[in-house]
Amino acid sequence: MDGGSKLRVGLVTGAIALAAGIYLLPKTPKGAEEPKVDSKEMAGKTAFSIEQFLESSKTRAGWNEGAQSEIWETALKKGSTDLALYDSIAKTWDASGVPGAAGWYYNQKALKNQSETDWLNAAYRYFDAFKSGKDSLEASYFLSSAITSYNKVLELNPSNLNAKTDLGILYAEGTAEPMKGITLLREVVTADPKHENAQLNLGFLSMKSGQFDKAMERFNKVLEINPARIDMHVYIGEAYVRTGNNDKAIESFEIFKSLSNDQQMIKDVDAYIASLKEAKGSTQK
Repeated sequence: MDGGSKLRVGLVTGAIALAAGIYLLPKTPKGAEEPKVDSKEMAGKTAFSIEQFLESSKTRAGWNEGAQSEIWETALKKGSTDLALYDSIAKTWDASGVPGAAGWYYNQKALKNQSETDWLNAAYRYFDAFKSGKDSLEASYFLSSAITSYNKVLELNPSNLNAKTDLGILYAEGTAEPMKGITLLREVVTADPKHENAQLNLGFLSMKSGQFDKAMERFNKVLEINPARIDMHVYIGEAYVRTGNNDKAIESFEIFKSLSNDQQMIKDVDAYIASLKEAKGSTQK
């Protein structure tokens, strides 16, 4: 897993739910609002324990005394100064699909060497663990850990705009300080107007706040930066729907269809267009 290669859009995912009568905005993922948790599961649970998380993850992953990862960890517990062992264990967790555990090991390494790269590796994985948190306590722990890690990155390198973008996303979508996040994202696009991910997330945030004209500006900017992002035509179309301009919306959806090779998406867009035309026809009767 190369965290730096992933385009992070925070809690607003890039997936589009397309169906008649269903908005085209990204689905609301865990973290955007408090995850729904079974009351029995939460009974008596007052704090998240990273130690328990790691142990339960090891059980699920089938760790035992003979496992290579267990051997590496034992060496660290006995005082090994070979920091590469942290990388080896973290990569094992990446392969197992447990970003929270991978993040913890990169975090431990970063605490020892204060490396921007290691703090960033921890931050990326904590970010992903936050989005997939099984309950509010787990999500909250990884949110806090991601924010701490990204702040460490920016202390070492204030010009790391990717880290500042991710930090802005976390504040805007995961905390009670959304304006702090929006301010960070605006700082990024001021420093680099062609920062695709910052422009994209500012567009999503504009949609969520009902500023549809601003959202269109952001999505058009993303298209200008990266013409291959044909999904922007869908988001622009939905912004037009929200403003009541269904004709312009359909134009945007048709552009998307002409550029896309995704037959399922085209089928879903067609269904959405049909619903818009039907709604228009019923209002004219």
